[in-house]
Amino acid sequence: MLLLIPAVLALLAALARGGSLRYLAELPVRGSALIAASFAIQVLLYLPPLRDSALAGRWGGAIYLAALALALVGALRNRRLGGAVRLATLGLALNATVIACNGGYMPVNAAAMRAVRGDGAVRVIADTRLYGNTRLAGASTRLAALSDVIPVRLPGGAGNVYSVGDVLLAAGVALLVYRTTRGAFADTDSGQAALADTTPLRA
Repeated sequence: MLLLIPAVLALLAALARGGSLRYLAELPVRGSALIAASFAIQVLLYLPPLRDSALAGRWGGAIYLAALALALVGALRNRRLGGAVRLATLGLALNATVIACNGGYMPVNAAAMRAVRGDGAVRVIADTRLYGNTRLAGASTRLAALSDVIPVRLPGGAGNVYSVGDVLLAAGVALLVYRTTRGAFADTDSGQAALADTTPLRA
């Protein structure tokens, strides 16, 4: 959820500069059902009793990969919205690649996680009895540099460890929110042409 902070800050900055929520509400988005389905599947995987079920234990990685695939297809359908969406899609694609190469789980650097959230968080990730979309990185980890290796600390003990893909995804979403709220698509003929044949977000 911390990845939403840049988008919220971008929204506030755009509103402070005269932007309007109306522009954001009217942003035409393709494949919204795919993105919503991806989010719903990921949420369900963490809800008891599914999280500690045999289904999640055996197929959780595959289900998570399928959810990411839905999100990636949805993001690709919106590439005409410009560079911000392409940046976010690149981040999502990098994460999906790392996860696919590591059996359906995102490797996380134990030292980075320990520095941000302590030994307790590391023990939780190491406990494979409960489903989690992360696994501790080790000698066999593939594409380790693109896995969760960036510790981000926040006041009050909050924080997490993120990947390069996470950074690109958050930056792309924040840029899209800022530009849209500022009317980047509503005020230009070229922007309107790029959004042709799409479905409004609020629909």
